[in-house]
Amino acid sequence: MLTSPTDSSAVPAGEAEIIPLLRTQIDAIDAGIARLVAERSRLSSRIQAARIAAGGVRVELGRERLVVDGYRQTLGEDGVALGNAVLRLCRGPLPSA
Repeated sequence: MLTSPTDSSAVPAGEAEIIPLLRTQIDAIDAGIARLVAERSRLSSRIQAARIAAGGVRVELGRERLVVDGYRQTLGEDGVALGNAVLRLCRGPLPSA
């Protein structure tokens, strides 16, 4: 039975109690994602520094395409935006000239 027959966002009776628990789990996942992206950014920074020190380029576009493709395969076309956002965050600021 719905808590309100006219409210399309209504939840079946008894289900509403679980919402805070589910939100707590989502918050924990979000915190974990943020920690993982921060760690990815640190690793990316080390890779960029090593590549530049070896005479290479800061950003390797072929590798980035593979990363975005992985997001696409896992999450569908919406994963492309997430993959690009992660890459943008992990590139860090441009080095000063």
